Amino acid sequence: MVLVYMEANNDLRYEALTSINRMEKGAKDIDGILLVYIKTSSVRSYLLKIKYDPDENRITSDTVKTYQSSATSDPEFLKDVVSNAQKEYPAETYGLVLWSHATSWAPPSSAIVKTKSFGRDNGEEMDIIDLKNALPNNLEFLIFDACSMGGVEVLYEFKDKANYIIASPAETIAESFPYQYITPFLFKGSDQLKDVAQAYYDYYNSYTDDRQSATVSLIKTSQLPQLASEMKSLMIRTKVYGDQFTTTNIQRLDFTLGFPVANYDYGDFLDHNWQQQELRSIYSQLKKVILYQAATPNFLGKPIKAFSGITCYIPYYNDINLTYYKRLQWYTASGFNILFEK
Repeated sequence: MVLVYMEANNDLRYEALTSINRMEKGAKDIDGILLVYIKTSSVRSYLLKIKYDPDENRITSDTVKTYQSSATSDPEFLKDVVSNAQKEYPAETYGLVLWSHATSWAPPSSAIVKTKSFGRDNGEEMDIIDLKNALPNNLEFLIFDACSMGGVEVLYEFKDKANYIIASPAETIAESFPYQYITPFLFKGSDQLKDVAQAYYDYYNSYTDDRQSATVSLIKTSQLPQLASEMKSLMIRTKVYGDQFTTTNIQRLDFTLGFPVANYDYGDFLDHNWQQQELRSIYSQLKKVILYQAATPNFLGKPIKAFSGITCYIPYYNDINLTYYKRLQWYTASGFNILFEK
């Protein structure tokens, strides 16, 4: 059973309805249940059971539940929706797609940042740690159909929630994943998840205008702890309290003006801050973490010259985000704390 949780009580209403129509188009002969929780207004929201319909101009799926005045950005509400869906439609495996706005791991509030990490329901958004705590631990895969959730901090935070994660290290175009193509792959086992990621890339790469903008990666979460261990070993060998990283000329993968936190390509970050001979083991592990990665040559007209498959943040002294960043599991597991704690 796959559940798509769509927070669209915002400027993505039209795109959400289009995505549902495309799911219906792609749902022919799927081996399982596809559910969509959808909210496009403050009055009520719905749980749909998707059924095949090739007409992209109408939604014909069955409404199996109606929610009154629900708060989709309340983590307890999300938890209830996911739990009830699994209870009502038990299956051998479960997948979850989180569909909405997102801003990586950006903290809930600060003197500068006025945003949160996932979703947007009538202006209210959800903290990434609260989101993680709301999810069950039994997911075969988790797909972020949302901007900039392919950062190592985000992936590490959700590593115990799903065996595999598909996410975009950069922003995602509002047109969303091409569900008319990927829906069948969601029900064919973990081996087909590469096809989901590749279909996303191929869809956007086929454009010839600025919509030729996509980054995507498939992550094997069981390999993330060893990546953190390799990173920590590198930090212990080469860094001491008070050292600072360079950020000069490192590929940025946040392309939206005013994006709340900087997303640097992880591999480019490593290359600019260490010698290549120091990076062999961590790059070897990175290949085990990332099962598929792809990026278009440009994103919204800006070149992507370096792409390793995931991004990272580079914290610094007097960083307004550092207090929150320290709450993320990656901060300590990867040894970043060595720079800021005696």
